Amino acid sequence: MNKIKSLHIIISVILIASSLVSCEDLLEEETFTVLSPNDFFNTGDDLDVVLNSVYGELRYSDIKRDGITLQEVNTDIALERGGGIFTFNEPIEEFTWTSSHQWLRSMWERRYRTIFRTNVVLDNAEGIEMNETRKSETIAEARFLRAFNYYLLYDLFGPVPLITQSQTAVTDRPARASEEEIVSFIENELIAAAEALPVAPRNGEYGRATKGAALGILSKFYLMTKKWQEVASATRQVMDLGIYDLFTQGNRTELFSPDNQRDNEFIFVAVMSDNPDDNTGDGWLSHVVPRGYQWQYPPRVIFAAEYKIWSAFLELFEPEDERLNAFLFEFVNEQGETIVLGEDNARSMKFPEYPTQGISRSSDDFPFIRYADILLSRSEALNELNGPNQESVDLLNMVREAAGVSTFALSDFASGEDFRDFILDERGREFHTEALRRQDLVRHGKFIEMARGRGKPAMEYHVRYPIPQTEIERNPNLTQNEGY
Repeated sequence: MNKIKSLHIIISVILIASSLVSCEDLLEEETFTVLSPNDFFNTGDDLDVVLNSVYGELRYSDIKRDGITLQEVNTDIALERGGGIFTFNEPIEEFTWTSSHQWLRSMWERRYRTIFRTNVVLDNAEGIEMNETRKSETIAEARFLRAFNYYLLYDLFGPVPLITQSQTAVTDRPARASEEEIVSFIENELIAAAEALPVAPRNGEYGRATKGAALGILSKFYLMTKKWQEVASATRQVMDLGIYDLFTQGNRTELFSPDNQRDNEFIFVAVMSDNPDDNTGDGWLSHVVPRGYQWQYPPRVIFAAEYKIWSAFLELFEPEDERLNAFLFEFVNEQGETIVLGEDNARSMKFPEYPTQGISRSSDDFPFIRYADILLSRSEALNELNGPNQESVDLLNMVREAAGVSTFALSDFASGEDFRDFILDERGREFHTEALRRQDLVRHGKFIEMARGRGKPAMEYHVRYPIPQTEIERNPNLTQNEGY
């Protein structure tokens, strides 16, 4: 069986058009120039070209679509009204989504496209003569990025096909991995990556995978799978690196400002372009602010779509909580009128305007994990292991102190359940608009319960999204998630 290594998304294959000599000739192409894999993968720089494209895919991950719609619009935090994208948001909010939802398909395709690229790097790295330290770190980086993409897929869909090499046949139709296989694979790949990755990003390039990033995502994966002892161990390793801490140099929301974008609270982020002409930045605010809003750094468009915040969610915050400053409750329009947004109409401005912004996008980096998550994850895990304990309370208080709100004593929590419920609320206050809420609610067993409380027809199987219908039709060996 012939196997073809595809490089169509890594490099441009150089073909000069073939010609037909006469009408009697069959369609016989004469290839003048072909750039083959053997021509391309000769140096470590060649591998970096492919790896950089993987980071590019993370940069193209749309905050509003892949993040807020799929991870928050079906929770107690967000809703969306208006514009053409309401067509995609409404079934997510109403728990009527199907396997034909276009954004589920695009998420699946983007993740596997990225996995393919990491497989290309891993299939070619060993055969290249290069500095051994650089080779080891490049391989670890690719393994981390591949595992991270499988982590994202598992979060949404559960077990998926495990594809670990770039050479595939047109007849290959991989079945889904078992629960044990996918969990073991992600865990082992992240552990291996953490062992080999440097503490500081390779070449000093901010945004590249590091030991902290691998350990951080490993911590979150253990949290997702409720391996509490492993969560405690992995988070401790991140803390012991001694290079991360909480941002405390100003109002809590200033962490996301242009001046603090690279603060050492951020562990792993999607780095957005600072070039306003590069259409890969963050388009969040143009889908958030109300009509009539006056931009600080014009010009900028305001789309018809409007992502909003449920007022009931805002009641979780204490009045003095600095994190409330991330929300827009009123504004002065161009006529000088003060517009009060009102019930279920506040907006999350967590990712603020930047001086370097295009007509609809700005350069806000999007955090996949930051140090506050490490602290609260460890706090939650220790409570699950031991019930309310002093370290869990201390870790919680560290995050609350950074936000300017009151702290607690161990005696304030009567039971592990009380602490568990409070830590879930704290995670909502801390991580809204960072695409973590659905995952947190599912882990706490509250996702379906809370949706039903909002009057949604949520069923137990809705804790996972369906495998995209296009993939089911393309691959007869794929089985659909229960209920779809």
